[in-house]
Amino acid sequence: MPHRPSVADRLPELVDAAVQVFAAKGYGATQMADVAAAMGLGAGSLYNYVESKEGLFALCLERMMHEGPLRDVALPVAAPPLDVTLTRLRERAEQSLRLPALAAAELGDGPQAGAAEELAAVVTELYELLSRTRLVADMVERSARDLPALASLFHDEWRTPLFTRLEAYLGSCMDRGWLRRVGDRRVAARFVVETVTWFARHRFHDVDGWELDDAATQATVVDLVTGAFLPRMDQEPSGAR
Repeated sequence: MPHRPSVADRLPELVDAAVQVFAAKGYGATQMADVAAAMGLGAGSLYNYVESKEGLFALCLERMMHEGPLRDVALPVAAPPLDVTLTRLRERAEQSLRLPALAAAELGDGPQAGAAEELAAVVTELYELLSRTRLVADMVERSARDLPALASLFHDEWRTPLFTRLEAYLGSCMDRGWLRRVGDRRVAARFVVETVTWFARHRFHDVDGWELDDAATQATVVDLVTGAFLPRMDQEPSGAR
């Protein structure tokens, strides 16, 4: 007789389905019936897994913050207070959203392997981070408008500091003559982040974007973004090492 999956057996399937729905619709627009339909279940069946949509959202964030199988989860999952969920998300982000290549570049006296190689390493790790966290980022970004505290965490503690760090790094390299000067360094930092974000994340919202090969897309984006900051042949180099 074939094994019939239990509620606990299907919990990872529930989380995967819910993450997809939250990422597509955001917290406010998502209904429990949407997630149930994605699993091929009746809406009432979801309450064997979670007590509410709030609990399901918290479970999805918890799962996305901690890689590996779900273990020791008491069913149905209750909804923790939002501040508890955000504290856990912040703690996990501090561990998983680090950018060691950028941190090393910020602390170093100069590129060890050359400005192009250093910048390529910074852009590569940013691309890989955004690609790896694509679904949870979509889920958080689309839900932020419904949850002001989540919006503050996403924009004030993650995105804005990233722009600031990149602006300072690029500006320092420009001042030293390692990268070519541009008109507005804030725009330069946003150019890097937004270009990488589109190809690592947002292209999956585009029908044509799905057709792009992942490895080739990453390599091309890193090459083009890096090349945009290299000194031009018609510019006289300054501050050469």
